[in-house]
Amino acid sequence: MESNSIFFPGYTAGENAYREIEAVCSPYGTKAVVIGGKTAMEKTKEYLLEATQGSSVKITDFIWYKGEAAFEYAEELQQLDVVKEADMVFCVGGGKAIDCAKLVADHLKKPYFTFPTIAATCACISALGIYYHTNHVFRDFFRVERPPVHVFISTKVIAEAPEVYLWAGIGDGMSKEAEVKFSARGKESELTLSEQAGVAMCSCCTEPLLKYGIQAMEDCRLNRPSEAIEQVALDIFINTGMVSNMVDSHKYNTNLAHALFNSMTMLPQVEERHRHGEVVSYGTLVLLTLDKQYDLLDRFFAFYKGMNLPTKLSDIEVSVEELDPVLEAAVKKYDLDYTPYEITTDMIKAAILELEDFNLKATA
Repeated sequence: MESNSIFFPGYTAGENAYREIEAVCSPYGTKAVVIGGKTAMEKTKEYLLEATQGSSVKITDFIWYKGEAAFEYAEELQQLDVVKEADMVFCVGGGKAIDCAKLVADHLKKPYFTFPTIAATCACISALGIYYHTNHVFRDFFRVERPPVHVFISTKVIAEAPEVYLWAGIGDGMSKEAEVKFSARGKESELTLSEQAGVAMCSCCTEPLLKYGIQAMEDCRLNRPSEAIEQVALDIFINTGMVSNMVDSHKYNTNLAHALFNSMTMLPQVEERHRHGEVVSYGTLVLLTLDKQYDLLDRFFAFYKGMNLPTKLSDIEVSVEELDPVLEAAVKKYDLDYTPYEITTDMIKAAILELEDFNLKATA
């Protein structure tokens, strides 16, 4: 039998999470290069420099990731001398910045640490990354050799970010339990120990969002670090991210909600004006409708209305007339390779139309 290695990241959460950099990172060397988003580095530079002042860990440079999680940009970054000479990589920002930076670290076989500045995705703890062409159209998923050594979650930084990112993160997180359980249904006897744990853990991903989501949004609007923000951030980063790390990403990690998002990036209005988690959250409702999980659909729909998450096509500026090429692309995505039954374009369209009717009845 082939060997199978599983790596578990650590994490620190709280207003002063960055103060633990010295204790956590010093065993891995003294030189850290920061790769991240422009705004993310502007917002965290002072905090990072303050946290490393007087410590053995020195930040050698702050480098922009070039604006897209693209293989080409990662290749360019890893050629920089300051990156080659670093002992470790600090990945700072949102999902795309972190995915690009961790690919650089993976190629150079360097330990990396993540500093999420927005709670929009689980990229900061997941070994799985979503990669795009340089023109911003979805390209592929790629799993690096191992997840980060440690994640530093500053609730102060998350609270100071625009609330739209937290909103999108909650939307993305709402897909995890629904997609993983749907993908793994009927295959329980085939699951490895790690996959069994991941499927079990996905049951922890929905309730914290339902419980704390609305309060966390209010606290974020007020730039106020709080228990609600911490609980939601931990759910988005740790719960959903660890599920991604523990299940086979090509089998059980995503399904229809992500297949729809990835294919909808071909529509310019979606790519330009709508966020990953926003569109994925809509796709989750389509999945629940298609699978006739009406009790969950009712709960999710009510929560979405309170959160202003999309529940119908017009919320993401998509018309029924635009669906055919989108759905043709969706069924070709590997997200749908593992389903309890075959999913066709006609089935997805029927579910979307049923969801449209559900919206009309809910507002009647």
